[in-house]
Amino acid sequence: MASFPGAKVHRVSRRKLGRGQSVQKAAANATPVATLADVAITFDVPVVVSGNIDLHVSTGIALLSQVQTSPTTVAQVYASTVVGKTWSVDNSAPVSTFQGGALAAASGTF
Repeated sequence: MASFPGAKVHRVSRRKLGRGQSVQKAAANATPVATLADVAITFDVPVVVSGNIDLHVSTGIALLSQVQTSPTTVAQVYASTVVGKTWSVDNSAPVSTFQGGALAAASGTF
């Protein structure tokens, strides 16, 4: 008895995006809150911090320590008070989201 080939399998592309398109990676938005020399930076998504977050304070106050207290919070301690000063952070900070996104640039006043 001869064996016959099985049913034809149509190999259809299951790609949802067109060629050259990629999934958008969510950026992490930082919101720092200061209490004298302590700064709590809260992110809207879980992040991984691989170094010191360079939070530019208007008077150039030195960063003494930094610790990630939860997946969405980082605590920083500065050499003197930062209350009332302006701050900014650029998107080159060593912060990444669980999807591979980066930190969104932001600025404001404590």
